Amino acid sequence: MPKTYSDKEKKAIVEKLKAEANILMQEKGVKKTTVDELVKRAGIPKGTFYLFYPSKEMLLFDVSQDFHEQVDAYMEKGIMKIMIDKHKSMENLDFSDCVEEITDVILGAMEITYNSCLKVLLNPESMNLILSKLPVEVLDKHREDDGDIAGGLFKEIAKKKGISVEALIGSFMMIIFGGMYKREIGESNWRESMRILIRGIVIQMFQ
Repeated sequence: MPKTYSDKEKKAIVEKLKAEANILMQEKGVKKTTVDELVKRAGIPKGTFYLFYPSKEMLLFDVSQDFHEQVDAYMEKGIMKIMIDKHKSMENLDFSDCVEEITDVILGAMEITYNSCLKVLLNPESMNLILSKLPVEVLDKHREDDGDIAGGLFKEIAKKKGISVEALIGSFMMIIFGGMYKREIGESNWRESMRILIRGIVIQMFQ
């Protein structure tokens, strides 16, 4: 008879699985992250895994969504603070006096991305390995536009400046990929180097 778990135990198991999935994705990538190693690291029987997730891909997707929400929340909180402090609104798109503050918000969001499995999933092949195994209803929800405040602001600014949103996203992805060469850039220079690049994009957008 399968073991039953209390709500507290269930929460602890899910948190442990997510933590190990985040580590393994960064160490080995999506393809080489296995259920066998996940349950070994989490200290649970393999059968228990499937009480919580129907597949490895669903767990990895769940982890990536957690970090995605963390980045979104960080960005939204940061942009909202700037808008309140500087008396801005979505109708007033003059943010030319907020370059340094916006740069710091984006830098913080990128650091969350770089220090999580999200950087692995920027690779289309890795993301497709996960998405190809997800239920249709999960995919449909994933494709919905969340329209958060930070993302909405950047889209409006890009439109006003005549900047391609896809190109803007691509430029941030290039910075993230470049940031992966932390050792080559130098530990002491890495953060400031990223900030200079981000600031250049922000200046083009907001000045």
